[in-house]
Amino acid sequence: MTPTDPKLRLTRLVELAGRDGPASRRALVGELTDLLLDWPQTYPANMREPFEALLERAVRVVDPEARALLAERLAVTSDMPLAILNLLVFDAAPTARDAILAHNAGFEEDGIRIGVSEPALLAAARKAEPFSIPAILAARFRIPDDIAAQIASDASAFSLAVLCKGARVSRAAFSALSLLLAPGASQQEIYRRLSAYDGIVEDCAAGLVAFWRAKAPREADSKAA
Repeated sequence: MTPTDPKLRLTRLVELAGRDGPASRRALVGELTDLLLDWPQTYPANMREPFEALLERAVRVVDPEARALLAERLAVTSDMPLAILNLLVFDAAPTARDAILAHNAGFEEDGIRIGVSEPALLAAARKAEPFSIPAILAARFRIPDDIAAQIASDASAFSLAVLCKGARVSRAAFSALSLLLAPGASQQEIYRRLSAYDGIVEDCAAGLVAFWRAKAPREADSKAA
């Protein structure tokens, strides 16, 4: 039986977090999500933070299918921190993905500069092998390496479209990058990839890009220097 005392419940969830295996990770994510979506009235509001922190850690190690299912549950709520929602965006189905992107509208971070030199970006990308482009994206857009790698590996090009539109990079530059990242794509795949840019809301994309940059601002700024 799940304990009702918040401290005991947190202790039990921490113990569950210490167990290994996909089933245990999924169980942890499920219980934490249930708790946060149906927060007991007897729990003080300031107790949410440790549970949210535990869920953020759990989401990072759970399998992609579990993240996709979680995105369906959380995308429609405004009670979950962006730090959790944005971990799900790469695995979410299109509808949930768009809803998560919308949560980022208006997000800003002081000191996070926006501005990318398109000629320099494209010159570097055209000289590189496809496997080197993530590093170029990380440096030029000033985002963490792991985010750049996920963006580059997104077969739908949605993430790349978000990155470009959020950083005010033109559709032409996005199209060039999209083709460079998928050199063996069929005509149908190319059309689908290139169409991703037009469906992105710029304000929402700018918020997500600012969020990505804020995750590792010192690292990203040092690369751009």
